Amino acid sequence: MTNTPGDNLENQSPDAKLDDPDKVLDASSKAAKKAGKHGQSQESIATIVKSFPKGTHVTAAEVYERAIEMGYELSLSTVYRNLHRLKADGNVNTVSGDRGMRYEPAEEGPDHDHLICLGCGLTIEFIDDLIRGFGKSVAQRKGFDHRSSRFDILGYCGDCRAKDETYRLKQVVELIMNSELLLEDSLTSLRQSVDLIDSRKSSRAHQQMEATVIRLSEAVKLCQQALAVLPKSQDETT
Repeated sequence: MTNTPGDNLENQSPDAKLDDPDKVLDASSKAAKKAGKHGQSQESIATIVKSFPKGTHVTAAEVYERAIEMGYELSLSTVYRNLHRLKADGNVNTVSGDRGMRYEPAEEGPDHDHLICLGCGLTIEFIDDLIRGFGKSVAQRKGFDHRSSRFDILGYCGDCRAKDETYRLKQVVELIMNSELLLEDSLTSLRQSVDLIDSRKSSRAHQQMEATVIRLSEAVKLCQQALAVLPKSQDETT
């Protein structure tokens, strides 16, 4: 039995199905809509990143939260994908630290570098010609054609340092050790003063003792600073 062209479409080859003008048009339309949707999402993400105050460096999660607030229907995965595309196209710059990737608009203006707090993620922009020159110098030594340089300096901001007990204890120890060095110098200076007095060199002994008093005053100041920084925690009992 011979089938007519319309008897059994399932037996037709895939190429035959795609030859249907309506289906080809429908497939093209869907592809165009999908591409347009991706383009609109990318444009929306770029707009959201630019909506933050200048100098703000945002995470993908913060971009997603802002998108929801602005009424965009986007998933977090969509935000990540579009931020990646924007980075690849040069529309956003990234700043990375221990707390994850942050983003900022790639706007016209002088190149700048970043101070990044490993504690709270605070990111501070700064411009320093000395660092810029260093980047160019390194590139030239390594045979690179220098175009731009960017440095991310990692550390702890003032607030996080103040809250970090380990850092504060190290600071106390350093202050005490510096005070100890000044006290040792003061003892040496006092012995020299005694020798000068025994040699009837009162004028030089006077100068030596004045210098000793200054060292002792500095040692006392360092001890006072150590007391101010030392955390006031309850002593451990056994």
